[in-house]
Amino acid sequence: MDLDLIYVVEDDEGIQEVYSGAFDGVYNVRLFGNGTDFLRAFEKSRPSLVILDIMLPDMDGYTILTKIREIDEKMPVIIVSAKSDEISFVKGLNKGADDYMAKPFSVLELMARVKTNLRRANLYVVNVKGFSVDNNTYKVFYNGTDLKLTLKEFKLLKILIGKAGMTVEREELFREVWGENFMGETRTLDMHVASVREKIKSAGGSDSCIITVRGIGYRFEQ
Repeated sequence: MDLDLIYVVEDDEGIQEVYSGAFDGVYNVRLFGNGTDFLRAFEKSRPSLVILDIMLPDMDGYTILTKIREIDEKMPVIIVSAKSDEISFVKGLNKGADDYMAKPFSVLELMARVKTNLRRANLYVVNVKGFSVDNNTYKVFYNGTDLKLTLKEFKLLKILIGKAGMTVEREELFREVWGENFMGETRTLDMHVASVREKIKSAGGSDSCIITVRGIGYRFEQ
């Protein structure tokens, strides 16, 4: 089973070691000592959750959090900071943090908070064979890379993934994606499937995961 990927933004090497030890074998973790490196990685590939310090060498955590929310409104973010006063706590939540913990922290409490935030986020996320369908943001990721689908492409791939291994008839796809009264060209569906395949291929996946069943429809193969 694939482990959830967690990005940790923390410049203290001692605390980095605490995270590495706590998450070993439970989550995949990538450590960043500054905001610049983190944001560069975040724009390329999304984790399942972010743990964020406030006091960093190049920019403060509030600035990073604002940038995260400009890119992804639903990403679970836990602030873990030595700034434990009420004003910092409220400011973090107002900037879009999902949770806030003060240093020094209990590893057991940290693990419990991470688990709770991941569970809450995953209620609306479906993961299949490297694909992550996020119903919150109407996005599909392949191994963390946003496929940048249009809304209709999202609906199309979501249906096919949701019925993986089953052939979905063209009529059903038209009805679910374009609506009952669609009057356009029948090749519209084929063009959208071709576009989705190309985006999957560009993200490093195999375009053969969507199989054409001639005269009937399409099937997503796991």
